[in-house]
Parts: sequence; structure tokens; C-alpha cells
Amino acid sequence: MPQPITLTFLGTAGFDATAGYWSSFLIGERILVETSPSVLRNLHVAGKQLDDIDVIFISHFHADHTFGWPFVLFTALRERRPSDLWVVGPPGIEAFLENMLKAGALDHVVTWALERPGVFTLHYVEASEQPQEAGGVTFRAVRVDHDPILDCFGYLIEVDGRTVGYTGDTTLCPGLRTLAGAADVLVSECNAHHDLSPVHLTFADVRTIRREFPDLPIVLTHRDPDVDDGGLENVRIPQDFETITL
Repeated sequence: MPQPITLTFLGTAGFDATAGYWSSFLIGERILVETSPSVLRNLHVAGKQLDDIDVIFISHFHADHTFGWPFVLFTALRERRPSDLWVVGPPGIEAFLENMLKAGALDHVVTWALERPGVFTLHYVEASEQPQEAGGVTFRAVRVDHDPILDCFGYLIEVDGRTVGYTGDTTLCPGLRTLAGAADVLVSECNAHHDLSPVHLTFADVRTIRREFPDLPIVLTHRDPDVDDGGLENVRIPQDFETITL
């Protein structure tokens, strides 16, 4: 029998973080979605352990989704993480994150630390649109429309016999419908309730997805302060550090 899905939201706000901390969440204890700028601090506040995380998913290379990476990696090395770590992201994920370490003047320290005997191995997995596996987690990446100069993906992540869909940042596009059609629960961005956006979902788009997939539980994150559930059935609005079970 499929097990309940537990989602812990470490942040629920969009790029300007006016509704809370930048968006990031855990699926169970092992899977982290997005390394937001505040993710390390927020893991501690939520009472979660970095060592428990085996797989990290990054949807695209914007700062609000990635700038926590140097702190996550440096802390994992400093605390002598006992097991390997997998990072899933768009093509070029390894070079992108290594350049971030260089920008923070941490590259030489990290290189030295990773070469020590007994240190965990860091695995990078470039997302494709075929079924893949990372750290024992089966998933499929789905291309979505957000920033035309970046590879942007949502994910279908298998957990205990159920599928968590995550939109990343997107518009109302074919990829979003693919995610919604294959998921048991959809964690979706909704950048604003009333404003229109050429690169994000608004609540009007959420209403459309609700009509097309009436039985799909939807959880809204990456939000501005004006976003609520709009009275829609089976739409959840988590707060920072809230854990929900579906």
C-alpha cells in the first residue's frame, strides 16, 4: 500500500522573498528540492539534519534556487558527512556549481577537502527527459517554460510508491500539464495571485490546472504575499517550516 508523502517547506517565497524565505522543501528526510540562499539555516530551524539528505534536485540556475549550495557543500565537508551525495540539475550542473564555489573563494578549500581519504563522493546527474536514478531515487525531468536562455525543468520524483510532481519555475505550458498528469501530488509555484507574468504561474493558471486535473492535490510555493487558496478544493498553502502529509 502506498505510504503518505511528507513535505517540509523550508521556505515558500519567490525571488524577492517578501512572503518568507526563498522556496525550498524536503520530501521525507532524504530528498532536498532547491538549494535556496537560506536553505542551510532553515534546515537547522526545521530540526532537519544535512547528513540525512542523499539527493538534491535543482530545477534551474537562478540565484534563488542555487545560492545556498556553497554553504551546503562546505558544511557537509566540515562535518565529515558519512555518505555520498547526489545533485540533480540541468545540463552543466557540475560546472555551474563549481563556478559558484570559485566566486565565493571556496574552490581550493573544497577541492582539498574532497581529496582527503574517506571523504564522501559527490555525484552530479544531468537531467534528461528519460527515467533516471540518483542515490536510489527514481525520477524523470520534464522541461518547462520559464527563462528562455536557461534549461528549466520540473521533476516527477518517486517516493514509496507515489509520485511527487514539482513544477520548478514555469508558465502554463505543455511540460506543466505533463507533470500534473503524472503526479499523485503537485508542488507548484504560484508567483502572484492577481498580477500577470510572462515567466511564472499566477492564480488564474492554478485555476486552469485545477479544472483540468480536478482530483490532483496541489501545494503552492514560490509565492508572493497575495497568494491564498482562492477557495479552491484540495489546494494547500504551506507556511515556512510547515510539514504537511498527503
